[in-house]
Amino acid sequence: MSVNLVDLIKDQLDSSFVSNAASKLGESESGISKAISGLIPFVIGGLANSATKPDLLDNLKQVSSSGVLNTLFEKALDNSSIASVLQIIFGDKINGVVDSVANFSGIGNHSTGSLLNLVTGAALGIIGKYTSDHGINTAGVTSLLEEQKGLLSSALPAGLSLTSTGVGNGFSSSDSSRSTSYHESDHYHDSFEKEEGGDSIWKWLLPLLLLALAAWFLWKQCNKN
Repeated sequence: MSVNLVDLIKDQLDSSFVSNAASKLGESESGISKAISGLIPFVIGGLANSATKPDLLDNLKQVSSSGVLNTLFEKALDNSSIASVLQIIFGDKINGVVDSVANFSGIGNHSTGSLLNLVTGAALGIIGKYTSDHGINTAGVTSLLEEQKGLLSSALPAGLSLTSTGVGNGFSSSDSSRSTSYHESDHYHDSFEKEEGGDSIWKWLLPLLLLALAAWFLWKQCNKN
């Protein structure tokens, strides 16, 4: 079974990191924690989607070999290799990711952008350490990243969607499946309501017809008399 990189990154970005980040960025700890929970699946999703790109692996090696995990705030916030990785995995969708997570967590866009660099630095450092400790080669790194695709839907907090920013296109069908199921359910519900609405007309129309028929019968009897 593949290692879950999301869990490894969460362990790295623990409560002490959250407290430190909140202090440095001037945000609440709850907001920082919430933003991190949303950014990690975005970053791992982007890495998984770009796993076969040589430039990604080159930058991954460079960042992980710099000891970024030991001095995350010093080495991740203004790091050209991390900036290159973010451009590779998100392209013009970076602002969409930042906006989405900022709205979700309630912290500022600037703080979210800083956290995106920190989370990406942590992710690259952890991947580099894990692959080094286990003797995994370049092909193995690619496979490790691609194996994360099936783990992302359960890691994403409710209220966030990978596909809403375009990041999830091509590697996760869970969001689109939920969307399809929702629309099919709506269609069934609408059809049911229409059918039920048609039946409900007879519920009041039939008694009226019977009353009218009874009145007509009584009127005829009275005329005979």
